[in-house]
Amino acid sequence: MAKLMDRELHMLRRLAEAVIPGGATLAGGDERTVARMKAYLEALPEPALSAYRGGLWALDAWPMAFKLRPFSSLEIATRRDLLHQWENTRSHVRRMALRMLLTPIKLMHFDREEMFEQVGCRYRWPEVKDEQPRWLQQIHDGRQINEDMTLECEVVVVGTGAGGAAAAFELARRGRAVVMIEEGDLHRRSSFTGRATKAYKELYRDQGLTASLGNVTIPLWIGRTVGGTTAINSGTCYRGPEDTFRYWRERHGLPDVFSEGGLAPYFEQVESMLEVAPADPKYVGKIGELIGRGAERLGYQHSVLKRNAPDCDGQGVCCLGCPTGAKRSTDISYVPGALMRGAQLLTATRVNRVDTVAGRARGVSAEFRSGRKLTVVADAVVVACGTLVTPLLLKRSEACRSPLLGKNLSVHPATKVIAMFDERVDMGNAIPQGYAMDHFRRSDGLLFEGGSLPLDLAALAIPWTGHRFMELMERYPHMATFGFLVKDHSRGAVYSGPGGRPLIRYSLGRREVKLLQKGLGILCQLFQAAGARRVLPMISGHDEVNTPEQLELLRKAKLRAGDLEISAFHPLGTCRIGGDARRSCLGPDHEAHDVAGLYVCDGSALPSSLGVNPQLTIMAMALRTAEIIDSRLD
Repeated sequence: MAKLMDRELHMLRRLAEAVIPGGATLAGGDERTVARMKAYLEALPEPALSAYRGGLWALDAWPMAFKLRPFSSLEIATRRDLLHQWENTRSHVRRMALRMLLTPIKLMHFDREEMFEQVGCRYRWPEVKDEQPRWLQQIHDGRQINEDMTLECEVVVVGTGAGGAAAAFELARRGRAVVMIEEGDLHRRSSFTGRATKAYKELYRDQGLTASLGNVTIPLWIGRTVGGTTAINSGTCYRGPEDTFRYWRERHGLPDVFSEGGLAPYFEQVESMLEVAPADPKYVGKIGELIGRGAERLGYQHSVLKRNAPDCDGQGVCCLGCPTGAKRSTDISYVPGALMRGAQLLTATRVNRVDTVAGRARGVSAEFRSGRKLTVVADAVVVACGTLVTPLLLKRSEACRSPLLGKNLSVHPATKVIAMFDERVDMGNAIPQGYAMDHFRRSDGLLFEGGSLPLDLAALAIPWTGHRFMELMERYPHMATFGFLVKDHSRGAVYSGPGGRPLIRYSLGRREVKLLQKGLGILCQLFQAAGARRVLPMISGHDEVNTPEQLELLRKAKLRAGDLEISAFHPLGTCRIGGDARRSCLGPDHEAHDVAGLYVCDGSALPSSLGVNPQLTIMAMALRTAEIIDSRLD
């Protein structure tokens, strides 16, 4: 394990004290921050640690050209001035480099019990004793298997997220012999502690460091655990909209079953399994009231969201694993359902290739985390590794000759606005995403959804440093965040990168930039109408929009992609279905054009951006595919 040098620890110390000054109630960056940073960084994979060290040395050397001294030797006021320059530069490369350096510092500093207590937020949850149901006997941990293994089944399913788990359940329910394979581990309720540092390490692909490269760097949040991304999403449940289905039928030659009516029976099955229902206003929190107040004054449609969390009591950490088990992610719903019906699950197991014989899929070759080999012989293969990984597996397996494989990537670009109110909001003690404003979804492809954040993640969402940063953090109980996503027309691609990790290329088009700018204007106006004291879109050159005049300047500004603070969710489309083999990787039945018996049941199969949270649509399409597979195995 690589160790940080004393010189690097000194640089971290000087950076931390400049980034996080002590406030009236919250402590500033100190030796505890650096000690936690040291432990965090030295546990990172070597490429990530090397990248961080490189950024740290680059920042330290930067002032040499004009100050003749490294950053770490400058007076603290000068260090803070230089950081402020980087925050406000129009170079998104510099801002992203600074964000890369500051994210772990802020996370390590604010992920402490005394910080949460100071702002009135819960830090610890009562310890729970996990139940031991019989279906656990159907799970085999790839870390503990000490010999090579060969298994036979009717269907092997690779991945346990929205699509893979739903397909496995339906096939097992129909009496098929099913083996599920998951690269991540099984995590029970007791391991969901609400701590971001633990969750990123255990539940997220590449510890939450996945990002696209293009005209702006965009973080993408992807799960790698039993349950996939459903275990770390906010539980929002939308049926796919008819306008999108119509586009699929007209543009991609899909049959009439791809419609609200045609998929309705499958949506109903999914909603019943996940116990989908409107969020309880009691646990939506103050943010719902504020958004509702602003929307009413502006005449916009708004409502609570439907979610798959019938027993939710507003713990506020959905994206870190539900500590109460209230969210019916697939590790709680479809995976146990499949195991109860005789399926087997192998965790900590990476599939290296789909095995084919005479043009037909006949199983997979895999490797346990222990290093031993696994061969699964099957009559059909379902690949559901997710939009970023499925095309890489198919390419390694030479299972798809289409030049579209890995292309056509859509990502739902998203951003948010922070607002400060005189009244308490306490967003850390409510459903993170329980309210929506869908007034602009059909007309503009903008869907506004709640994005409340616990204290430590709120610190990451504020791209500022110094006293103005700490001023906001100390006012956290009065902070509100709300965001929106864009139904994008821009398209990217995924390639095999270092170590076989996904290398993502995606650039925002002018259309998406304009829509993001419009959405930010709408959200700023909404917060103003709701009575916010400060409205903070945190756009380069438009940090605060507190007046109608400032709002007008924002709307007229000539923004570039790099001026925006963007994340992205719901990657889709890299192995799309279609009626024409020349323009798709899979047929409308989700079977690969080039390999019989190989099916794809995840977001990569969706032909285009959906415009709403996709988990229900992926599951509904997976149930339909499972029906087709079952009928062909007879």
